[in-house]
Amino acid sequence: MTPRHRFLAVLTLPILSVAVVVSLAFGSTRTEPGTVAAVVDETSEPETVAGPRVVPLQGPWVVAIQPGHWRIGELPDEHARRRANVGASHGGVREVDINVAVTEALVPLLENEGWDIQMIPATVPPGLRADALLSIHADWGADPNRNGWKLAAPWRPSPAASSLAQALRESFGAEPGLREDRNGITVGMRGYFGFASHRFHYASSPYTPAVLVELGFLTNDVERARMVEDPDFYAAVIHRGLVSYFAGRDRLETASLIPRIFEIKTVGHEGAAVRRSTTPDSGVIRHLEAGEIVRPVDEVGGWYEVRIRTPALTGWVRAADLVPFATGTAGDPAPGETGRMPGGGTEPAGGDSS
Repeated sequence: MTPRHRFLAVLTLPILSVAVVVSLAFGSTRTEPGTVAAVVDETSEPETVAGPRVVPLQGPWVVAIQPGHWRIGELPDEHARRRANVGASHGGVREVDINVAVTEALVPLLENEGWDIQMIPATVPPGLRADALLSIHADWGADPNRNGWKLAAPWRPSPAASSLAQALRESFGAEPGLREDRNGITVGMRGYFGFASHRFHYASSPYTPAVLVELGFLTNDVERARMVEDPDFYAAVIHRGLVSYFAGRDRLETASLIPRIFEIKTVGHEGAAVRRSTTPDSGVIRHLEAGEIVRPVDEVGGWYEVRIRTPALTGWVRAADLVPFATGTAGDPAPGETGRMPGGGTEPAGGDSS
């Protein structure tokens, strides 16, 4: 495979104690397999009263594809503890090999669309800007019968990231032979370190719509065989989802690239249930008492997503069961968490998947 990459040198210059990142473009070229993809480090314009003004990208759609765990040993020091996480393996099959094979099958499909494609390693270029960023993975489970794909945008996704996730979800869901692992999304997927610019230097820009995709389970014989034998199948599913996503995108609508911030809420007098999905009959993870404080991380169709630490999952609470937070209420929780739940710390400090 010889994907096209954009190469830029990034210089950081301290000026009056402010770090200014300057990107120098050297043009677009093709590289031999295994080379490092380019950096597109483009910051937003200064914030206004209404919030940040995001500079739209120029030229063809830019899509960054990361085969999960590829070149993991080259991670910088801030991710040193993750260097040993080479990915799952089972039955003589390595996850990273599947991730790379699907990426290599996907790149030419996207290039044929006329898009600018970047294949990036585990080390995400600082401030990476792209119209879409996908991190492709395969899962592992203790139960060999467990199966299914799943995908997730980061915590507090931008509207664009949510739209990207939905387009991919619809593409996967259109395949009759595939099952969604609907309750399998973890805090590690939502807090993936490559997307966590609020915590790490080597992470994508918060204005890059990003989604982590788990293709299936290595530990399931049927799914493992399909992933090994037919990476083109998964590439076609992802390709179809990206085409659908870009068909509805307008680059000039930069407000949709800004991650959403949700108002703090309080549980109403009848209490509330944290459920596994946005349906009233889905399983209950935890019951919340009246007066508990909730700080949502996402919202879909009258449901707020919240994070809980024990167990380490995300769950959904009906918006109708919550009331506005009263200023000055004691016990304000960490971002994204519910009040008086086990576990401490702040939401950005946990749940970062390798």
